[in-house]
Amino acid sequence: MRKYSLVFVLQLLLHFVTSGLVRRCSINEFADTDKELQVSIIVSPVPKDNVARRLILSWENASPLSGDWIGLFNEEPTDLSIPLFVVQPHNPSGWAETTSHETASYSQDLGYSKKCLGFWAAYKSAGNSTLASSCLHTEPTWMSDLKTELSPLLLRQIFLPGTHDAGAYDRYNSSSANNLIVKYTITQEEDILSQLVNGVRYLDIRAAYYNDRNDVWWVNHGAVPIHPLQTVFDDVQTFLQNTNEIVILDFHEFPVGFNSGLAIHEKLLEYLEREFGDIAALSSLTWNAQLGEIWSTNRRLLLTYNNNQMVERSDILWPAVAHQWGDVHTLDDLYTYLSGVVNKHPNDRGWSAMAELTPTILQIITDELGGLRRMAGMVNENVTAWYRGTWGQTVNIVSADFFRGTGLVEAAIDWNHIRAQQLTCNIPQQ
Repeated sequence: MRKYSLVFVLQLLLHFVTSGLVRRCSINEFADTDKELQVSIIVSPVPKDNVARRLILSWENASPLSGDWIGLFNEEPTDLSIPLFVVQPHNPSGWAETTSHETASYSQDLGYSKKCLGFWAAYKSAGNSTLASSCLHTEPTWMSDLKTELSPLLLRQIFLPGTHDAGAYDRYNSSSANNLIVKYTITQEEDILSQLVNGVRYLDIRAAYYNDRNDVWWVNHGAVPIHPLQTVFDDVQTFLQNTNEIVILDFHEFPVGFNSGLAIHEKLLEYLEREFGDIAALSSLTWNAQLGEIWSTNRRLLLTYNNNQMVERSDILWPAVAHQWGDVHTLDDLYTYLSGVVNKHPNDRGWSAMAELTPTILQIITDELGGLRRMAGMVNENVTAWYRGTWGQTVNIVSADFFRGTGLVEAAIDWNHIRAQQLTCNIPQQ
């Protein structure tokens, strides 16, 4: 039986709907549709032999036959290409760690057009026919590329890939790899601009104030200052100036310097107004605004803020994104928690499934879990599968540690296609 691609099936259903042959449909009809074979490349956060950014081959929706193989290449694969690494699939989906790793790119060199980053994956038959292929690539404009499709969706209906503790980033350094502070504060490999260029659209920011420093504003992880807040702001501005994307900058925690009432919050608001006053979306739009309304205003930055008194004082501060955070430190507990919030979440504002593990103080002291990189490596394959699966039907934002170790950007793009088609069928979203 011939296997049709998901995009083809959706286009066919859209034709039937618009021609009056199909009057109603549900999201489950789309979700249950056979998906096309996919291969992709994941960037592991877990160092091996003092080297980070090891590449992982990922495949889905395969029907493995004897002799099938999946290869990693350093060129667009042809019949004559020699693979760097080969794995034989035995299951419809899976991940396989390769022996290759990515060389880090500077964010300013990534550009603002989607491009391949030097590695390709291909699913090959026994006869060397290419059944599916893709490259390790950036996603700087995925929202605006789908602007026509996505414009009718409400802000709370979109699936956005996000980063937990987005400002706690640093490149792996083997000389500091055993430092407990580094191991349990750094949550991302990429700087903010690189996160955005690689497809992230929600940034979880923890702002801190130090009145005894030259740079008084910092982005922290807990009590540890990581980068000046201006560095984050500069990257966000650069990205917005070079794309037509919509970005959420969520000020969720204020771990240092905000204990004197609203005075420091007011200083931060003044700072935000100076930096973003002309480009921040007005909160009067609310989370029930369509994406098309946001685009029409040319104010494509949402500043969400976890202090209701400040939100009431400003027309550019939005109510905070609700963090659905389990505070758990095992994969099973993370699954139990996140499965419980799939259909129990706020309907009046944005919400984020916080899809990462959290160590206890004792586990940090004893280094029982090996640091946040290894903890991300323990869950990211499963997180990807959960949100590529049925959980992707209703989620608003998914925030992860070391997001390039997931397939969440691709999952979001695929599910947003489905959600847009669902609206065409005029069926209320669950």
